[in-house]
Amino acid sequence: MRQQEGKASSCLIERMRHYMSLSDRDEQLLRELEKDEISYRPRTRLAFSDNPSHLFVVKSGWLYRYEQLDETRRQVLRIHYPGDIVGLTDVAMKAACGEMMTVTKTVLCPFPKRRLDDIFIHSPRLTALLFSLGVLKQIVLQDRMKIMGRASAPHKVAHFMLEMHARLRIHSPAGVLNRFEMPLTQDVIGDAIGLTNVSVSNAMTQLAFEGYCTCQHREVTLHELDKLKKLINFQDRYFEIDTSWFPSG
Repeated sequence: MRQQEGKASSCLIERMRHYMSLSDRDEQLLRELEKDEISYRPRTRLAFSDNPSHLFVVKSGWLYRYEQLDETRRQVLRIHYPGDIVGLTDVAMKAACGEMMTVTKTVLCPFPKRRLDDIFIHSPRLTALLFSLGVLKQIVLQDRMKIMGRASAPHKVAHFMLEMHARLRIHSPAGVLNRFEMPLTQDVIGDAIGLTNVSVSNAMTQLAFEGYCTCQHREVTLHELDKLKKLINFQDRYFEIDTSWFPSG
């Protein structure tokens, strides 16, 4: 890995703007979280315990967080994309559990937890948004747990794809809302929704046959989006959150 100089663009600011307007001060506070950058190669294992006092902004790339259950089994808990803050849901803990694995070439911006102090002191609205996004992560995980317990394999895979689509479309250009990059292997998808890679493959084949989803050359295309969402009762948690209770600007 290597240290890089900061860049002008910010996926974190872009994501926050999706939910509320940001003042110049808000943007500066967020940029302070991205002052340092470290690049990692694909398929690099990262342990939270290596840097327990830090959180990480995902500048670019994909990675996932997982718990190793035993020598052969693991549970993938979250997929992280650009604009995510890794470890936000662990901020109250002295030591975070779990590990991360990069999927693609990834750039992370590490920052100490204490750097959140400036946000808490100077921007109550931004504090409320960070709190809400932390809760949102837990709700999305809860939705996935529910679908894992009661749905068929094709519906589990469809729910996972719709979950990724919902998160990624915040940054997608207009007109490409049904297509997105898919660098995850079937093993990773299976470990996220409780299926074997063979079951994931069979489910993808069935979804393609039914005209809902196709996956070619590391790219997923979703068809009949409204029909598919209704079929599995999917709720898009990412597109809009309740900001009516946020402190005034």
